[in-house]
Amino acid sequence: MMEDKKYQDKLNDIRSKIEDYTYRKFLSWFYSLSEDMHNKHHKNFLALLDSRELVIDVLDGTIRYFYNNRNKIWFRKFFYNKKVYELVKQDIELYNEKYPRIKLTLTRKGTMIFDYYRKNSFNTLLLTIHSGTWAPGYVKRKMAIYKTLRHKEEDQGSDLLYSDIVLKKGGIWIKTHQSRFVCDFNRSKRDAVYRNDSEMRVKEIWKEEFSQKDKKRILKEYDKFYHILDKLIETHRFNIIFDGHSMVDEPDRPSVSFGTRYIPKFYMPIVRSMQRKMSNDLKEEIALNKPYEGGYILKYLSKKFPDVFIFSVEVNKRMYMNKAHTTIQKRKLKRMKDLFQHIFDFEI
Repeated sequence: MMEDKKYQDKLNDIRSKIEDYTYRKFLSWFYSLSEDMHNKHHKNFLALLDSRELVIDVLDGTIRYFYNNRNKIWFRKFFYNKKVYELVKQDIELYNEKYPRIKLTLTRKGTMIFDYYRKNSFNTLLLTIHSGTWAPGYVKRKMAIYKTLRHKEEDQGSDLLYSDIVLKKGGIWIKTHQSRFVCDFNRSKRDAVYRNDSEMRVKEIWKEEFSQKDKKRILKEYDKFYHILDKLIETHRFNIIFDGHSMVDEPDRPSVSFGTRYIPKFYMPIVRSMQRKMSNDLKEEIALNKPYEGGYILKYLSKKFPDVFIFSVEVNKRMYMNKAHTTIQKRKLKRMKDLFQHIFDFEI
């Protein structure tokens, strides 16, 4: 533990001085300290974050390490602003009690990568990229959409629904705190910044258009996200790729829907078995591809892994929130979390 602490303290001490180092020298130093702390896959992933700017933009440790340092100045100052820091800190405090030894990689704008990858074991890549609600000030000032409506449309709580699938069973979970209304990682880069009338349920999002400079600034985060994702899938092998979402309750929408557009046909009997089991447990409608079949990120990953069990899930918000979709109800949430654990125990 002392060696781990020494490693982390040294890494963060030089962060402010990194401009004086060549990238190669920094990376060599990083390897020498991390030999005992990280397994081969995790080290390879970090090494492949080969943009000098991105290395500066990342913190790496364990949940326990960040929990112990969560109130220190260097940790607070790392993040884009106080709000991002508070959101990340809240998650660290939430997961430290049960999962202190899980590796955690953080970015300045609140992307969190929980690493419980187990070599030669069953591993899931879980994505909850629409669960975020944070937007930087220069973006919020241009928004016409009211905060309450935006939060209703965001997948609040979807991270809580699915997280145990990785944290208890194994794999890697990517969570984002940035709102999809800033930049949607589940769209192509061309469509990642929404336009007025581009969204079926929200007609007016912006009071004014972004300058090219601001749009470039936003899309820089898109490039960083996909750079991280690419390096993860280069250095790890997953049995399941799972994109977790929630959806607003509307007439004719099911309680849960599996998106199977990009899944190899070989796996469809497994999905139908999961569908039947969930239907029997909930006594609710469990659908396929209603209303969503699977988004851009699954299309992107399916091209790289055409034979992997890859799918999305949409949980109707009434299954874990109040009627107005403003508050998560703990009893409902626990029921759904336990159900997903049960389904995955049965299938895996």
